[in-house]
Amino acid sequence: MKKQDDGEDIKVNRRKGDKVYFESTLLQQISDGIDFLRDESKEILSELDIKGLDDVDVREFGENTLDQISDIADDLSQFKSEIIDSDEFPQRIKEYSLDAKRALNSDGDYVRRAQRRLDRQNSRDSVNIYKANGRIIELCDKAIEVNPSNAEAYYLKGRALVNLDKYSQAIEEYINSLAIEDDIKVWIAIANANTLNEDYEDAINVYDSVLEKDENSFEAIKGKALAYYASGDYKKADEEFKKASAIDSLDSSSKEIWDECLEKI
Repeated sequence: MKKQDDGEDIKVNRRKGDKVYFESTLLQQISDGIDFLRDESKEILSELDIKGLDDVDVREFGENTLDQISDIADDLSQFKSEIIDSDEFPQRIKEYSLDAKRALNSDGDYVRRAQRRLDRQNSRDSVNIYKANGRIIELCDKAIEVNPSNAEAYYLKGRALVNLDKYSQAIEEYINSLAIEDDIKVWIAIANANTLNEDYEDAINVYDSVLEKDENSFEAIKGKALAYYASGDYKKADEEFKKASAIDSLDSSSKEIWDECLEKI
């Protein structure tokens, strides 16, 4: 039976060779992540001996390693938070922990980890959407607990909620962000969420308010085109796509939608 520093038992299910299996799912996840890094490093070093450094994608190796280390660090942080937040943990120590986090500006660290997880979702072929975005929301909530004036934490939380199709809740978080700091990207995020929620008139009104501040906002014009398309107004969508394409190159998905608009006009 292993013991934590505070004396609490960490229960182990069984041993097989050198492998330890924990009853705690989170501890098992941390252990498996460390094992993965160990095995991967052995394999990479073996490949380096065979291929030589020039044949190895060092950038990809570095990014994958950082991702694994980030995940393990995040799991450890989550495990520590679960202990501190538990009902059995003294309230005085909980308050001391929060004060220490404020002093160390830990909200910025939580936000960076949330941003990294959001970015990684876009680069993976498969991901547990609910688990990944649930963790992002947890990190943002921790940042907000440490510093309720962290506008970026509310914004990233809104993005995670959009990924979970919770558009009304996302808009509330975006509004909280804007109450702290006025930022065009957040206004565009609100308009995008309105489009996804099929509130097309509200979406177009918000895009127009952005364009009053920046008439050449590519994201606002493209978003407006997509809102018109989703509402079935293909002629207006075509007009906005033309404006957007004159400013910057459209992505392949937007080009396909524009082509569809032209076919239906």
